[in-house]
Amino acid sequence: MNGWVALGLLSALSLLVLSWFVRLSKGLWQIAAAAVLLGMTGYALQGRPSAPSSPAKPLAVNEAGATQLIDIRADMDQSFGGAQRWLITADSFAKQGDYASAASYIQSGLRSDPKNPDLWSALGVQLMLASEGQMSPPAQLAFDKARAIQPNHPAPYYFAGLAHMISGDLNGGVLLWEKTLSLATPNAKWKVGIESQLQAAKALQAEAAQAQSKSSIK
Repeated sequence: MNGWVALGLLSALSLLVLSWFVRLSKGLWQIAAAAVLLGMTGYALQGRPSAPSSPAKPLAVNEAGATQLIDIRADMDQSFGGAQRWLITADSFAKQGDYASAASYIQSGLRSDPKNPDLWSALGVQLMLASEGQMSPPAQLAFDKARAIQPNHPAPYYFAGLAHMISGDLNGGVLLWEKTLSLATPNAKWKVGIESQLQAAKALQAEAAQAQSKSSIK
């Protein structure tokens, strides 16, 4: 089965489940939407529509979800200066679940190159992963630094959007992912995968709004 077809089927089933949840408890849709989107992250972010389909897994199930997010961040890197010599090792630590060592290694790089937006974005990702996807104040500061140095860097916007999704703010996440895509170059490797996630998020958004409207009429 084509990958995007599998993702579409997963989205449709997820929407049905989400509708059922909303009828049971007003407001649960935000939590459910975030869970559904994270469940699709394992496949959708890979950006390989021709690959065979495989079951999507929640971000926190194992290190695979974190690895995919690290790979997306790497695709978003702007290749400023000598960031890669620090990031290759840091990413290796992170893919083994050692986010503290990854963050420490990136901080060593920042001491040598404090104005490198790729390093600041990578530090933000590691701090987010260490906080189970939450946008902690140190992670926010790191992304803010990256954005201040390079305003058109897509990673800070994407990961801020993901943090909104995790916290249950679907609308805020959608806005940030739209901003992320507005910064994509025509040949950006990550563009197709993020477009897919954004479409899924908007579908959930529309379904949730419709379900809430029906619930308020009753």
